[in-house]
Amino acid sequence: MALQTIVSRNVDPLDAAVLSVGQFSAGTANNVIAERCRLSGTVRSFDTKVRGLVRQRLEDTVRHMCELHGCDFKFQYYEGYPPVVNDADETERMLRTASLQMPDVKVQQCERVMAGEDFSYYLEKKPGCFFFVGAGAEDGSSAPHHHPRFDIEEKAMLHAARLLIAVSDDAASDL
Repeated sequence: MALQTIVSRNVDPLDAAVLSVGQFSAGTANNVIAERCRLSGTVRSFDTKVRGLVRQRLEDTVRHMCELHGCDFKFQYYEGYPPVVNDADETERMLRTASLQMPDVKVQQCERVMAGEDFSYYLEKKPGCFFFVGAGAEDGSSAPHHHPRFDIEEKAMLHAARLLIAVSDDAASDL
């Protein structure tokens, strides 16, 4: 529970940050107190300074909670992907091209999303645009991505391929 206060008590509310514990493993039997436990999770933010602050507060909190309860701990923190930050011009190109190529499809710019994506490494080197293609059932009944019951609507891959080709053609015409 203490980990959940890190963002709310340390990060400026105008800055976005997420700290999620996605895995908690302990013990092997229901009637034996576990000798050890393991917590794993993710930290995301659009700002590298905020990510550093959350990391430091995470380590401090784990250390202090373990000291309080007389426990040892091993803290391992792996830097994940950098933030995915789209280039404004490339985003405009993508929106324009998508609207022209797929006039029957709702094309819109979405709110910021803390996607953990290796595409962020490309965006650090070259301007680009990470985008989503609706891949669920048209009636909205699909489970969300990363859900065990998510089932991709395969024609979405055709839309994505068509869009990537069109954006590439548009970019090539600028050369």
